[in-house]
Amino acid sequence: MKVTAGHAEAFGWIEARTGCVLTRNARAIQALDVSGRIRGVIAYDMWTESAVQAHMAVDSPVVWRSLLRPAFSYPFVEAGRALLLGIIPADNAKSCAMAKRLGFREAYRVVDGWSVGVDLIVHEMRRRECRWLEA
Repeated sequence: MKVTAGHAEAFGWIEARTGCVLTRNARAIQALDVSGRIRGVIAYDMWTESAVQAHMAVDSPVVWRSLLRPAFSYPFVEAGRALLLGIIPADNAKSCAMAKRLGFREAYRVVDGWSVGVDLIVHEMRRRECRWLEA
């Protein structure tokens, strides 16, 4: 797997898989297989001075082996942000569990924030808490 900066195709790939709608300020990294096919994308958007929101998707769990360190190095080290945010509907148990395994924690829950009966969960990870950065 080769990890590179993501471009228009990567933005479309992540939007199709997550339902997010990226702004013109979005940036991304992508994992490409040996044939150049996108296998995973992490998109970063909604930038503030200290934080950025991440959207993550992979075709197969094995892709995480290539994406994990770059997924956190880009926002925390290269972009200099202190906080990474993930917004997930509470009924997406698989994504909520993955966020927890990666080291995110639930910071806030908006009752009915995703839809009536489905809470919106704001997950956060601070740079000092990120175990995926090179020591």
